[in-house]
Amino acid sequence: MPLDLCTPGNRDLLERNICLSALSKNLKGELKPLHHALERCAKLKCRTLKTIHFLELRVTTNAPCDSPPGRLLDGNFIVRNLITAFENGDGTRRGIHEGDFLWKGKGAVAVGSISGITNAGTHRQPVFDKCQTCDAKGWMEGRFCGTIRESRRAQLRGCQVIGTYRFHFDPTKTEGGRGGISGTLEGEIVCACPG
Repeated sequence: MPLDLCTPGNRDLLERNICLSALSKNLKGELKPLHHALERCAKLKCRTLKTIHFLELRVTTNAPCDSPPGRLLDGNFIVRNLITAFENGDGTRRGIHEGDFLWKGKGAVAVGSISGITNAGTHRQPVFDKCQTCDAKGWMEGRFCGTIRESRRAQLRGCQVIGTYRFHFDPTKTEGGRGGISGTLEGEIVCACPG
C-alpha cells in the first residue's frame, strides 16, 4: 500500500515503518499574475480579492542540511495555479493560498500541493526576536506535500516529500504580487520501508 502523509488524519506516520532524508533548498524565480477579481458579500459586508498566479522557482541545494537523495530534486518547482484570497479586497493585506506543484529535479520528479498564509509574519515578538510584525507584507509561508513519481533511484519512486516553505515577493494591491520571488524550503523525503 502506498505511503500517504498528505491526507489529514492518516495514521501512516505512526503505523508505518519509514525512512527519512532531509530536504533543504534555496529558491529563486518569478511570480506571474494570470487573473484577479474582486468579490463582494453584502450579507457579511466584506470584499475579497482572488488572484491566480503562475509561479516558477529554480531550486538549488542548501548544502549544510540537504541530503544526497534531496539533491536529486535540484531543478524547477512550478505552481501553475497558485490561488490566493486576500481580505478587504487588497493584495497587500493578509490572505490564504493554495496550489498544485510539479517539482522537476535533475534526478527525480514530484507532484503535490502547497497551502498556507500570505502577508503575515510568524517570526515576531514576543516569542521570537523582532524580525517581523504580525502583518508583514510580501511573505508566503505554508506546507507542501507530494509524491515522487519518477526517480533515477528506483527506491525513491512512491516516496513522499513533505515540509514547509517561505517565499518573499513584492506585493501589489490589485494583483497580489508580481515579479521576482525567492525563498527557502525545508522538509523531508519520506519512504515506506519495503517488505
